[in-house]
Amino acid sequence: MKTFFKVGIGIFLFVALGGGAYLSFALPRSQPAADINTSYTPEMIERGRYLATNVVICLDCHSDRDWTIYGGPAMEPLGAGRKECITQDSGKSGISVSEWTFPGLICIRNITPDPETGIGNWTDGEIIRAFREGIGRDGRPLFPIMPYFILRNISDPDAKAIVAFLRTLPAVKRAHPPAQVDFPMNLFMKIFPAPVTTPVPAVDLDDPIANGKYLTKIARCEFCHTPRRVQGRIPIEGEEFAGGVPFNLNGGETMISNNLTSHEDGLAAWSKEDFIARMQLDAEPRPVDPSQNTVSSWHAYSGMATSDLSDIYDYLQTVTPKKLGKM
Repeated sequence: MKTFFKVGIGIFLFVALGGGAYLSFALPRSQPAADINTSYTPEMIERGRYLATNVVICLDCHSDRDWTIYGGPAMEPLGAGRKECITQDSGKSGISVSEWTFPGLICIRNITPDPETGIGNWTDGEIIRAFREGIGRDGRPLFPIMPYFILRNISDPDAKAIVAFLRTLPAVKRAHPPAQVDFPMNLFMKIFPAPVTTPVPAVDLDDPIANGKYLTKIARCEFCHTPRRVQGRIPIEGEEFAGGVPFNLNGGETMISNNLTSHEDGLAAWSKEDFIARMQLDAEPRPVDPSQNTVSSWHAYSGMATSDLSDIYDYLQTVTPKKLGKM
């Protein structure tokens, strides 16, 4: 029995040490930043502005937000990062899935063109690698609060357009301390980055279903409205868009994401006109008690083009109807 016990302990230690060595030295998976030299056109910059402001909402994440307005619109200076960092016991500095804890200190960085504290000295390829593959300029993995595992679906032309727009932001000198991620998450986070090794073609904007599917992916509709396991991190296959995901805003009540399928628990009674009207309802600022605000960036999404919202509705109608999900 003692021999068996010793063998078991030995195997455990071997696996643990081997796994630790793998996480430490073999990961993250990465590739050199692509050599991209883009000629920016006004059309490209406008496409990037639209995506970064109203679809991918880069500016909502990388700016302080006004929680006295419904939907928490981004505040000036846009893209300069947030003044407050997110810590393990901080519920005041950001939105999180209720089960998530932040192991250490995570600061939302400056993405303006300032060469010292922003991304002014980053190449186009380094910026795209960061938001699609999760690798910083220094080759280190980015904490997955940055949703690069979703943004990897952004097409190559749209990725370049976002960079083109970011280059036009006023440069702001605002330094943020580097992330300080506690053990063992500092090792586990190396699992998430992954190279984009094949071209990501542009979506056919004339195909409503294809465009709607693309937008629901990169705008995080699918992620926020799909139940997840493993402390809210892994989407449950077959439950896409069923809702039921708990979110917590600034220490207020836990909110549950809506069912976006055509089930009676979801959008069964909603016409396309109803859907578009609701999405555009908060185009004008609406004052609200911060404790009664929302986790959804309604103000940003309200600026989405009517044609894109129409395509999203059309795509959601093709999704298998499901009861409201649970986590």
